[in-house]
Amino acid sequence: MKEKDIYVDYKTHEIILYAEKEDESYAPVVSGSYAAKHHLDEFFRMKENLDKKLRQDLKEGKISMVFYYMLMQDMGPGDLAKRVGISQRKLNKHFRPDVFLKMNDKMLQKYAVVFGISVEQLKETNIS
Repeated sequence: MKEKDIYVDYKTHEIILYAEKEDESYAPVVSGSYAAKHHLDEFFRMKENLDKKLRQDLKEGKISMVFYYMLMQDMGPGDLAKRVGISQRKLNKHFRPDVFLKMNDKMLQKYAVVFGISVEQLKETNIS
């Protein structure tokens, strides 16, 4: 690609690409990220809407904190089950608030490590 074809004016998120210069040599070009410029605001808006919906579901007792953190950290059930060392079937049970509230500290600690939070944060069901 030519240098003029890849340049994106977006100083907030710059990247370095290699492109063909006018003299037909290749050199690094500092450019803005096309994806960031055109899709980053949309991504943050969608993430914020997801957060609001999940917090409402938490308040209504529809989901557990395990489900909340899994989605907010962009994990899938298979990935989370593997990281915690349990079956997906058992993980699905942990998505239910009644089961989550009965979990022992050892299991909560495994989830806390995976999510990068403390057990106390994981137990805090009244997040604002």
